[in-house]
Amino acid sequence: MATPTKDMDNFDDLLTCTICLETFKVPKYLPCLHTFCESCIKTYIVSSTEKENQSEGFNCPVCRTFVSYDKRPDKPEAWASSLPMNHFVITMMDKRAIQRSEMMCNSCKINNKIKNAISWCTICEEAFCEQCDECHRSFKFLAKHKLVSIKEIQIGNSDLKISEVLICEEHADKIVEVYCVDHSKPCCTLCATLSHRKCENVISIVKAATGIKQSELTTSLIKSLDERNTKISEIVENQKGNLAKVETATENMIKEVSTLKTAVINHLGVLEEKFKADMVSSKKNVVMNLSDVVNTFSSYKSTLINWKSVLEGSIEHGSDQQCLMEVNKIGPKMTILEKEMKEDMKKMKNMTIDFVPSELIEKFKTSAESFGCVNIVQDEFPGTLSIGGYRKKVNFRSGDIKILHTIIAAETDDTSALIIAGYLVITSFHKSNVAKFSLDGHFVDSLTVVKSPKDIAHVDQTQVAISIYGNNKILFVDITKMKLLRTLDFDLVSIRVYGLCCIERNSFIVSDGSTLTWINSSGKKVKQKSTSGESFYVSILNMKDHIYGDRRNSVTCEVGKTTKFTYTNKQLSSPRGIGIDFEGNIYIAGYISKNIHQITTDGKLIRIIPVKIFGIQNPWTIRFSPTDSNKFVVTCAESGKVVLCEIEANSI
Repeated sequence: MATPTKDMDNFDDLLTCTICLETFKVPKYLPCLHTFCESCIKTYIVSSTEKENQSEGFNCPVCRTFVSYDKRPDKPEAWASSLPMNHFVITMMDKRAIQRSEMMCNSCKINNKIKNAISWCTICEEAFCEQCDECHRSFKFLAKHKLVSIKEIQIGNSDLKISEVLICEEHADKIVEVYCVDHSKPCCTLCATLSHRKCENVISIVKAATGIKQSELTTSLIKSLDERNTKISEIVENQKGNLAKVETATENMIKEVSTLKTAVINHLGVLEEKFKADMVSSKKNVVMNLSDVVNTFSSYKSTLINWKSVLEGSIEHGSDQQCLMEVNKIGPKMTILEKEMKEDMKKMKNMTIDFVPSELIEKFKTSAESFGCVNIVQDEFPGTLSIGGYRKKVNFRSGDIKILHTIIAAETDDTSALIIAGYLVITSFHKSNVAKFSLDGHFVDSLTVVKSPKDIAHVDQTQVAISIYGNNKILFVDITKMKLLRTLDFDLVSIRVYGLCCIERNSFIVSDGSTLTWINSSGKKVKQKSTSGESFYVSILNMKDHIYGDRRNSVTCEVGKTTKFTYTNKQLSSPRGIGIDFEGNIYIAGYISKNIHQITTDGKLIRIIPVKIFGIQNPWTIRFSPTDSNKFVVTCAESGKVVLCEIEANSI
């Protein structure tokens, strides 16, 4: 059945430009998926680049995500026209116009005529009046086009879906017909010919989109959007609470000062004014900081709500193909957004102000120079976990470590592991397989892979990448289905991939003893650097920082080409896997030293954890759950053991 008009009204916000607050006119969307009228975003870009003297790009008006144009020779005035058209929004607008009896004949519009439409062509995506409808049906090559009565749509007797025909984002005059599984990319036949002719898994878009609305990937993405929206709401409310506390604190201080003033009015008149000025300045500082946090996370919330609305809209009203495209747009950006959120949360401080009376307050008649000082009080923002309906607080730097389960993944040799999609996933060098276990330690499924898997990394919410040692390959596996999706072969004959980490959805840093190599989605080398050795594994702290083993008892963290810090310790020998917890603390597996070094984001030692508490001899890899969790996994280099642990939390 078609969606009633009243249901379509719920999507008015989705069809309204946030700049002009009117229904979209030529809707264009940014990489962050926020959509604007072309004329509105053009005006904004021009004024923004002039105001900020910025020629390399601009910030999204809603979420402030930077849109780079540094490699484009065009002037800012031309940037808006190069943005992709939001065909999903256009189709939603058409559907709303049909159901509100506002649809005019598209053919007549071209000739500057206005006639009410009576039918809709699902292939051409155009409305026709009676005369144009008859003409449309008369052409032989249009005979197979499906024309739907607008009246039938309006009364709900026609199942009108959002466009079955999708326009290619790379070639505006082509339609999407195929889907490259190797690159998770919908494309037209021209794209397939130019960019995907060597890909092995190119299927029809219809086949690729079958079941996408009910798939675990889509439902998992909806769930993640809900969870992150809830988390951001908690953060915003927390900071608003701090603002209220600041207001209360300032009111109480004024009362305290007034009491002192009453007793010694003659001397305190001048000092009171000085104090108030000091207090107002400090309050302004605190309010500005807290307001910045509220605005930042409100922007995140707006982004998540927008993504959820787009995804729910495509599920409810769109075709399977459209839903697939929206999932492919939102999924990778969700991963990047979560990293940005974590980085912002690391910087957050709970701030308030208090009053400290002068030590000479009793003698102020002759000696006091001020009422006292106003202090800005800051403490660490608590990293909280939502577990079983209870909120828990974890002290990652001193909390006890609890062993949850020990799994014998192989009889010998090293393993690598991570936590993804609610499963513990383990690669075995000895068995040449990837195995999936539940988080209570029970075997679920396994997949045999080519020899010999060395490391495993997150790609998105359900997909992992596996490095194949000595074969210059990366395998992509869907964990929910335990299915090999594709193989990425390198053009780097001299490089053997050992460890790897995902920078973006299909880009990686691969490591091999004394070399770090950045590769793109096609397996081509982007850049390369030599290290001092022992760089078998590499991890990323945020979007720019990467950390790797660098000499026998050191690790180095770099931002771009600049060294942020080098951590060296005589009690660290042969660094291997590097894990990072929710608060950004770094964990280094000492293979020979048989310990794990926990350090801060600036390279200061927090504690050294002996691996005997895990029941293993030589630690190999260590990884935390990618969500705000205290669970992590440690693997052994010799025994094939994998230990699932957690840093114990206290209920609050």
